[in-house]
Amino acid sequence: MNNIKISDIISVWQSIISNIFKYSELLKQLVYISLTQQFKKSILGNAWLVIDPLMSIFIWLILHSAGMFNPGETNIPYPAYLLVSISLWTFFVGFFNTIGISITEAGRMLIEVSFPIEIKVTEKIIINIVNFIITLTFCIVVLLFFGINFNVKSLLFIPSIIPLLLFGVSLGLFFSLFEVVFFDIYLVVKRSMRLLMYLTPIVYSTNIKSGFLGTIAKYNPLTYLTSIPRDLLTGVENIELTGFWITSGIVLIIFILVVQFYYLSVNKVIEKILD
Repeated sequence: MNNIKISDIISVWQSIISNIFKYSELLKQLVYISLTQQFKKSILGNAWLVIDPLMSIFIWLILHSAGMFNPGETNIPYPAYLLVSISLWTFFVGFFNTIGISITEAGRMLIEVSFPIEIKVTEKIIINIVNFIITLTFCIVVLLFFGINFNVKSLLFIPSIIPLLLFGVSLGLFFSLFEVVFFDIYLVVKRSMRLLMYLTPIVYSTNIKSGFLGTIAKYNPLTYLTSIPRDLLTGVENIELTGFWITSGIVLIIFILVVQFYYLSVNKVIEKILD
């Protein structure tokens, strides 16, 4: 990673884009298979994309109603706040979980047919985006039920989740290398994702009265990557974007560096699977 040149970065991205176009038919087939099989053994099918967050919400609502948990002031009804927040968190973690095992999955396929690993990664990204669209549609219906008025600013929600996507992809790519070589490290990070959620304003507001959580939230990049999209979608006025822009810039740099490192390292890791 030392002395990375702009020309090297451009060369890597040219190769990635070229391979995606070259293997576009394989990519379409992989996406189709994943979409049709991800809940094939389930009677409810894609309904689980909605049921899962609802089950999580139910637990927090019970704690809240019992007076055991005070989430702080929220600009919208707490159930709607939870649904949007947990959906955003699932969107982020989905990239880590699926891309994190992409090399292992691709390794099995590479025994039979040769193709660039970025095709498998792109497939995972597309699947997560499609799943999120289903969840987002349900979120919008619920928000309308609670009387949330959408405005022009709400349309900025889509571009505002791009940094969250890039961060999730970056973590997935980076730790997918560990998943093959140092599985214990990957497992520790995966288990830590649940703790990370509790350290991010997902089930509680950024206005929660806790010095400890408030300090962590202030320096937690995921605070800005989740709260700003949520506020834009729900029509919050006077949104402070400084932290979001700074975090987004850092995430973009991390993404570029991780993709570069991944591209230069992944073939060596794949060789360990195929040996």
